[in-house]
Amino acid sequence: MRRFVQVGALLTLAVSGVMLGGSFTAADATGTQSTKPGVLQAAWFWQNAYEQANPPVAAGPLPATEPSGVPDGDLAVAHSSNDATSSKMTALAFDIAAVPAGSLVDTFTFSVTVDSDPQAASSPSPAVVACLPTRLWPAAMGGDYTDEPAVDCSSKVKPKVDGSTYTFEITQFAQQWVDDQNLGVALVNDPDNTSAPFQVVFTGAKTVKATMSYSPGTTTTPPVTTPVTSTGGGTSSGLGSTGSSGPTSMPPAVGNVPAGGGVTTNADSGQPPQVAAPSTPQLKPVAKTAAASSAPGRGFWAGAAAFALLLLLMSFVLGDQPQPVGAGGGSRLDRVLRSAGDSALANRS
Repeated sequence: MRRFVQVGALLTLAVSGVMLGGSFTAADATGTQSTKPGVLQAAWFWQNAYEQANPPVAAGPLPATEPSGVPDGDLAVAHSSNDATSSKMTALAFDIAAVPAGSLVDTFTFSVTVDSDPQAASSPSPAVVACLPTRLWPAAMGGDYTDEPAVDCSSKVKPKVDGSTYTFEITQFAQQWVDDQNLGVALVNDPDNTSAPFQVVFTGAKTVKATMSYSPGTTTTPPVTTPVTSTGGGTSSGLGSTGSSGPTSMPPAVGNVPAGGGVTTNADSGQPPQVAAPSTPQLKPVAKTAAASSAPGRGFWAGAAAFALLLLLMSFVLGDQPQPVGAGGGSRLDRVLRSAGDSALANRS
């Protein structure tokens, strides 16, 4: 019996430990989900020296005497003038179609790697920042600057550089993609840099790595405003009548009230009643909620572990005690059996 109790207590302790570990893992989950978005579209644009000296010019083939210094499939950012413009810029858009509308973006980072190919003409310490494009852009590799999007650098993001890897944390940009339109991100010359020329060439879009975490949201619909008309002593709408002191969301119609009630509008009474435009559902980011589990909680398994431990200790403390052997030892049945055995042996002798 003692061995049985000990084995049962040990099994209970093991199961309780496993369940406690699982319950702590579930309790720590906040509904945040993670994904690794791929590059949906990539492009880089440039303004060659002739175009910089003779702006504006129509888009056309680049001069043969001016190589770009960008291997096929690579992406580039460059600055070569005395102002803050970029002679080359890169644009990237990420696939976030799986992120539900209304989600709250917790983090979004992406990394690009400098190409070590000797044909990639890169400068040390380039002044590159990430900015938000203000319009859609074509997927053109080495496209003319007239096709590049304008950018908003009011919230520019500088990279964290680790060797040849440039990492940008652009959570605020990703939130705008989810809330409005996915215009991607642009890598451009830092607007604060108006003198130091540079060019940096990154490996292609297939080597860009991005990570994103977000909390899914739900869609809520605001109350619909109903047109209100004046009836003299109060206001009436499709939802019923209220007193004249109640608030009205729309201006009442202009007209005379006859004795029989209702509204009649004069020919020169002005504008007719205005009807509120239909409102669109608003998206409210909220944390993801999960259905409550019917399994026992941490308190139950903690109590089971404590009880099993108590049983285990008691089984060791109150184990089988050896009984003294002799005439006065053991139970009455034991003494009777021993006496009968002794008599039998004596008779045989």
